Amino acid sequence: MIVKEAMTPNPVTVEITSTLPQIVEIMREHSIRRVPVMHGDRLMGIVSDHDVMTTMPSPATTLSRWEMNTLLEKVTAKEIMTSPVYVAAPNCPIEEVARLMLQRKFGAMPVLDDDDKLIGIVTESDIFRMFVDMLSGEEPGLRFELRVERHRGVLSNLARIVNDNGGGIIAIATLNEPDNRYKRVLVKEEGADAERVRVALEAADVEVIDIRERGVCGIRLIKN
Repeated sequence: MIVKEAMTPNPVTVEITSTLPQIVEIMREHSIRRVPVMHGDRLMGIVSDHDVMTTMPSPATTLSRWEMNTLLEKVTAKEIMTSPVYVAAPNCPIEEVARLMLQRKFGAMPVLDDDDKLIGIVTESDIFRMFVDMLSGEEPGLRFELRVERHRGVLSNLARIVNDNGGGIIAIATLNEPDNRYKRVLVKEEGADAERVRVALEAADVEVIDIRERGVCGIRLIKN
């Protein structure tokens, strides 16, 4: 998957001269947490809800409401934005963007085309959505979590076992264990009998860590 498949195109933006109240209103109106800051067609930086909150007066302030409003009207995007800002190309692999965002601890990257024109923004929410889509999180079926030794042909063997027991794989993902000898493998499939697949996997010396229908977990809403 690449950035242009995950990004939000034509993002809402603010001008470098936009005031803090204007930025707050735009974020509220569009239910967004970050806005690129522009000077004409040129990207200058990005403002996040965190930037906004850290600029707001403390609740303990002795300023009057009129004084606060007057003060905030003087604060512009240029003064609170993050700049310089990391940007992504539309054909960049999404995992590279996710890795950098994780390393640098920020939640969004503007996307620029070859002419440095802003064409989108990719956020942590976009990456979460892509992650769910890649693992077919919305589709019904069985979810197998397995532990296998790393060697050639292991995934094709797993696919054969699922197919031989009446199922079809709809998503698969792997994670290397720290010893680099074993892999965790997540398999999402539909159509197979869970017990038959479990028996076949164990007969093939595949460790079955977990098996369940999609959506069967401990998520619940606590009401006070």
